[in-house]
Amino acid sequence: MYGGVRYHIEIDAPVEAVWERIGDPSRLHEWFPDFSASPVEGTTRTIVSNSGVSIDEQILIVDPILRRIQYTLNLPILSQHHGTLDAIGLEDGRTLLMYTTDTEPRIMSLVIGSATSRGLAEIKRQMEESN
Repeated sequence: MYGGVRYHIEIDAPVEAVWERIGDPSRLHEWFPDFSASPVEGTTRTIVSNSGVSIDEQILIVDPILRRIQYTLNLPILSQHHGTLDAIGLEDGRTLLMYTTDTEPRIMSLVIGSATSRGLAEIKRQMEESN
């Protein structure tokens, strides 16, 4: 059985501007405070932590119509992982940004989810400062 967490945040910026910032998987490190680099080769993104640890992810979907990115982490501690980032335009010109993480073992959802919540807070700060 998977464990899952979902975090969301509303951003005072149009969804097109938010997607422009987050829609390129190689730019993850620009708004995710735990990472210093995130190069992509083919469908593999290698995230590099601020401490220098590298982790490979498999990018499953980058959908500019749905404004969705889905990926899996390749870690020995995880038997399953699925992450989804969705940017949804709201009627008032703001954006709902939602990050969902499903894992096995279930407890790892909380660990990964904690990091994703920091990423959401940072993209909100960046987007609203530039508005």
